[in-house]
Amino acid sequence: MKVAYLNDNQKVWFIRASSGAYARNFRFGKLIAIKHLEEAMGNALGSEIPSEESIKDQLLKNPKYYEFVEDNKTKKNIKTLNRAGTNLLGQIKRFANDICAGDLIVTKNEDGGYSVGICTDSNAYISSEVVELPRPNEEAPAGPTLRYKLRKHVLWGPSITQANLPHSVRRATRGQQTVTNLSGHKEKIFHLIYPFFTDGESLYFSNKIRRQSDINALVIGKLFENVSLAEELIEALLSDAPIDVDAILNSLNLKLFSGGDLVTCKAEFMSPGDMWCKIPLSQAVDLIPQLVAGVFVCLLLTGQATASEFAEGDKQDSFEVAVGESTSSGIFNEKFKAAKPSKALKALQEKIKSKQQDLSEVESKRSTSGIKENLRLGLTDADTAKLEGFEYGINIIELRGSRESR
Repeated sequence: MKVAYLNDNQKVWFIRASSGAYARNFRFGKLIAIKHLEEAMGNALGSEIPSEESIKDQLLKNPKYYEFVEDNKTKKNIKTLNRAGTNLLGQIKRFANDICAGDLIVTKNEDGGYSVGICTDSNAYISSEVVELPRPNEEAPAGPTLRYKLRKHVLWGPSITQANLPHSVRRATRGQQTVTNLSGHKEKIFHLIYPFFTDGESLYFSNKIRRQSDINALVIGKLFENVSLAEELIEALLSDAPIDVDAILNSLNLKLFSGGDLVTCKAEFMSPGDMWCKIPLSQAVDLIPQLVAGVFVCLLLTGQATASEFAEGDKQDSFEVAVGESTSSGIFNEKFKAAKPSKALKALQEKIKSKQQDLSEVESKRSTSGIKENLRLGLTDADTAKLEGFEYGINIIELRGSRESR
């Protein structure tokens, strides 16, 4: 199980590939590209990216992109970029200068879903080499040919099908600009591809409701109530005290309208739908044990793991927590850098063994298996391996058995 690290410095960009027409070219060529520079420069475009002033001068030669306005001081009409010209120049600058190595790239793909990648080089480049898709045989029709010259290198990871796109994500990408900054929606994008991620202050949990028919309001209410127990159950699991789920629930009821920092959820239970949770973490307790306990507690409360499964495990195996840190500096703070492959997961396993009866009582009282079956709950299961393990890759904390393949 992986817990991804949400990095404040990492931006998220949505690139429109002509409504998905060139998405396969993007993936095959390991790049993104836009046509705006050709539109601005025309035949004046060479093999190097021109300066901003050169682009602006060329735009001012094209009636599509300029207008005359009166100078307040001289009262003379001067030529200036109109709205179309300003937008075109802005898109070029944003693509060339603002998208950096390590930024997450999202584009609409050919099936109406989204493909997710990571920019691997901050430097944009000009290329006249067309990107053609390979044909399985001579009879197969040729795919679209990408000729856009302004490009950046991208390593592509998973694709999310249209059926798995929540409405909130679709709304966030409805703008008309080719290059759109989606950093304000970063959590939504991470929820699409990771079941768990953290910013060091909270644990985020991505859960999918796969039931196709009408959803029982009482069941969904029970699920929300279960998840609300997560923060205090994590604390109880890490302590030496026994777990009393009734006492935890009573404590939460007293805080019901306090406005404090409690577990929160966002949901689209549209049959099927999504539920996204945010669980506060204590800054007074080591992060790694909290994350390990948090993953287990979330799975337990949603019926996707049992105390007995985790406590018994493979008796010949030891459990580790490994931190997959990229070589780029400044992404993990000190509490992450100090973490090395450890026996923290094994220690938690011992805690679970000692509290297995209490945890089994939680499962029974909270109807966890029934909720899972009724709502057909499942985890986000995108294959994110290509987004990790390289210089600008997403940093992850991996929970694994010591005999698992690396």
